[in-house]
Amino acid sequence: MSQLSKKQIYNRWRDIKKVLRQRPLLAYTVNIPYEKWNTYMYSIPEPDEVNRVYDAIEKDRIEKTYRIKKELSKMVGYRESKEYSRKSRVSDTYIRQIIEGKKEKAGYSIIDKLELFISRVNPEFEPSIENSLDIKSYSLDHLAGVANEIKNISNGLNRYCLSLIEMSRKQGTDEDLFGNKIKPTDSLEGYIEHLSRLKNDIDSFWKVYVEGNLK
Repeated sequence: MSQLSKKQIYNRWRDIKKVLRQRPLLAYTVNIPYEKWNTYMYSIPEPDEVNRVYDAIEKDRIEKTYRIKKELSKMVGYRESKEYSRKSRVSDTYIRQIIEGKKEKAGYSIIDKLELFISRVNPEFEPSIENSLDIKSYSLDHLAGVANEIKNISNGLNRYCLSLIEMSRKQGTDEDLFGNKIKPTDSLEGYIEHLSRLKNDIDSFWKVYVEGNLK
């Protein structure tokens, strides 16, 4: 391997620190002494040490990805990958690549999501100690996002109510960009479809992350 330049070492250590700040317990895994944490965070170690920590993190990602691969292979077939993708919040393509061994080193954000997902449906599987996700905050974050979408739909329905009254007064509807008459329920159907998707999302999420049920 060719020797890295000073700038490359600096950039590599900057990226490593970002990972360590997000996952402080990873420092234990890569053998950074607790008493030297501040030294590592506020200065740049020697190039050999930077490369050692980098290699240790890369190895950790590979080992965690392989651990996930073994569990997913027991649970997920090719046909089920889309369904499990929806439940785990990781793309089905990414899941298939992990199962097929094409993705040997997942990013930590993916690792965290899949570890949490597997732990909810397999109580014997424990997430890594430095996993930054916990079920309560993860559920709150996701469902708060869904609640915000529902609120936006509610605002849209209020606007639709006013629009419906206006259509009644005019005894007609507006035209689209192509000169076609807009049906009075077009936007309403869109809201209904959106709410239906959100309902399915809530049901699916609740079964896995609250009830711990994959089916």
